[in-house]
Amino acid sequence: MQISPTLYRIGRVLLASLFVISGLLKITAFSGVVGYMSSLGIPFATFAVLITILVEVGGGLAIMTGWNARPAALIVALFTVGATLSAHRFWQADPASMQNQLNHFLKNISIIGALLMLAAVDTDSKK
Repeated sequence: MQISPTLYRIGRVLLASLFVISGLLKITAFSGVVGYMSSLGIPFATFAVLITILVEVGGGLAIMTGWNARPAALIVALFTVGATLSAHRFWQADPASMQNQLNHFLKNISIIGALLMLAAVDTDSKK
């Protein structure tokens, strides 16, 4: 398999930017995010938000910089599975928001796929 190192790095930065920015925004709106997670029925919402910020910012920066990008991509992918199943339950949404939740669900499934591809490709190792 041939891989363009430049396109790979650009893609990695673009993919990671979603998580870094989202995590930073959660810091600035911490109490609101805790309230939102509580409304979703997430237990220990404050702790969950702290873990979310750690995974999004820490994992996102690892992916962005290429530092342990493969394990970070797996961790962020697993996190995204949990976030998707807890926050974008389109099957429970009222008819007015069902399409929006389905779009978010499918977007996250695509992001999980990209993270798994990132975890599968070892382009930054020194050979």
